[in-house]
Formats: sequence, structure tokens, C-alpha cells
Amino acid sequence: MYERILVPTDGSTGTAHVAMQAIDLAEQYGGTVSVFHVVDETASSLLEATGSRDQLEEQGRRAVERIERMAQVHGVDVETEIRTGDPATAILEYAEEIDADLIVAGTHGRSGVERRLIGSVAERLVRHADCPVMTVRLPESDETVTDAADARAIAEDALAESEYGDGEITGVERQVSVWVVDVDADGESLVAYIDPVTQRTSLVARH
Repeated sequence: MYERILVPTDGSTGTAHVAMQAIDLAEQYGGTVSVFHVVDETASSLLEATGSRDQLEEQGRRAVERIERMAQVHGVDVETEIRTGDPATAILEYAEEIDADLIVAGTHGRSGVERRLIGSVAERLVRHADCPVMTVRLPESDETVTDAADARAIAEDALAESEYGDGEITGVERQVSVWVVDVDADGESLVAYIDPVTQRTSLVARH
């Protein structure tokens, strides 16, 4: 159903949530996530004189690479592309070029200037794209694992796929930049470290 899912990104805070929606769908349908960034030609021309165009391109590269790593963590096929132009126009053209089945785009859902700068792109996609468009409101954080229940569920999945098979979760703690989940698996003490953004999970035996 969704063989090719296009995710436009400008690197805004909260984009990880948009990416996870696309990655979840790609996992379900065996699809490919296409991550796309547009270096806004208007912003580029304004900054060219100050030598900041390279900075815009570097920001774009980091934005697509971040989602690329997230997709790889979840075992989803991913491809990336960076172009220069008008964001909405370039996204629509690229969606047609790759024959996208779905566009998953972020929106702030706000009013005033922010809506004109960010919301208008999503609005144009919804109006003019030939394929369905899913809009996801960007939260104030990039964290996709926000509570102990989520961390517990991810740890249980990682445990089920490991050599241990199953076990009992004995503790869940949120530390500065990681979730730490304690596990008792057949008498062996384990700990699962979960990245709160990418959901990358490392299951380690305590010694």
C-alpha cells in the first residue's frame, strides 16, 4: 500500500515524531522512506553574500542524516535527497518523480508568521499533491519515548527478539539522555539502554 513514503524535513524540533510515523508505516508495509530536504532558494540568496549558504546546506545534510539513522535503527530501507528551490514546489516535484505513495509532513499548527513560514508548505502539499498527505503536528521536543510505559514496551520487544526470549522488567528509570530499563531474564540481570529519540535499544548483561 505504501511502498514509497516521502518525508520532507527542515530539521525543526519535533521532526523525529514525523519520521517515526513514516518509519512505522514503512515497517508495516515493507516500504522505503525517502527523506527530502530543500535548501530554500529565497533564504539562500539572502544569505549568499554573508557566506552562509554552506551553512544552510550543512543544516540540510544533518537533518536528512538524522532521519536516515532513525530508519536504519528500525531496519527500514531509506534514501535521501537534498535540493535547492522553493520548498513546496520542490517537494511536489520530487514526490511525482519518485512516484510517492504518501507524503508525511510536519506542521506547527500555529497562526501568524509561523503559520505562513511553515504551515503554508504543508497546506500547499495537501492541496496540490497527487498522493495522500499525512500531516503531523510538531511537538516541542524530539523525544519519541516520553514515558516509562513506552520505554517498558520497547525493552520488552528488544528482549523478545534477543537470545534471552523473555524476562521480567524490574525497573524503569529516565536518566539525562537515556532510558534505563532493568530486566531479570532467567536469573540473569540485564539492562536495556534506550535512546529517547531514535529508540535505539542496547541490551547488556550486568557483570
